[in-house]
Amino acid sequence: MRKIIIIILLAIVSEFSSAEALDVEQNKEPTENGKTYVLIISGISKNSKERLAKDHAVMGLRRFILDNAGVESDWLSVLVDRESSVRKDSIISTAGNLKEQMDRIAAAVNYGDRFIFYYMGQANIVSDTLRLNLPGPDITHKQLAGWINGIKASSMLIVLDCPGAGLAVKAVTGQDRIIIGACTADQHYSTQFSEYFVPALVDERSDTDEDGKISLLEVFTSASRSVDDFYRRQSLLTTETPVLEDNADGVPSRQPWRYEQNKTDGLAASRFFLSGE
Repeated sequence: MRKIIIIILLAIVSEFSSAEALDVEQNKEPTENGKTYVLIISGISKNSKERLAKDHAVMGLRRFILDNAGVESDWLSVLVDRESSVRKDSIISTAGNLKEQMDRIAAAVNYGDRFIFYYMGQANIVSDTLRLNLPGPDITHKQLAGWINGIKASSMLIVLDCPGAGLAVKAVTGQDRIIIGACTADQHYSTQFSEYFVPALVDERSDTDEDGKISLLEVFTSASRSVDDFYRRQSLLTTETPVLEDNADGVPSRQPWRYEQNKTDGLAASRFFLSGE
């Protein structure tokens, strides 16, 4: 009887070890110290004033990512338009260069890492397809979704600050992904979401629960209210309503800060922190 028990135990241990080895080989288990990979893309802008505003947002976001988010410089890529004032240390934001950077990250990412994709610039909608306007050929939101799906990070943040951003939300939605759009699918005018989102990342007033940390939800909430305030102060018709999706149902919410009452999006964003802890 003792020999039988020993044999059974050895068989169980052997089976467990084999399964564990398979998981490691396939990167099924999170890495102990996951890395963060970031792509910041600035597309074409309509005019010089808009381009300067986007350049300022790119500089602020790049500075925050390197100084506050614990991201290694090797895994931060910034792609900008040829006319951008921040071309130094950046890559031209053509479709080919973007695809090359996405492939590079896809080859490096392990489960347990996280990926941040941030696009700001112009876009237009043709036949229910969102086209991100880049120098040279545009890319569609379906192309972008395909590239993103090739990155096996266990956590993702995707920000689309462009006209019609809400149209792309469903295509890029997935488990453990947070999607932010500067506006809904039927709002096709230029957006200024990043001009408020980026400063809110380091603004102590964003920390509304006063826990000493600023969550992604708090940043989004601050930016959304600042956008609303801008249109109200200017007595203008609101042409951008920021949305957020983080429960993988593909339907973005306009008020994710009400996630406890509405039982929709917002919980995951409330637990996502960009600043290194």
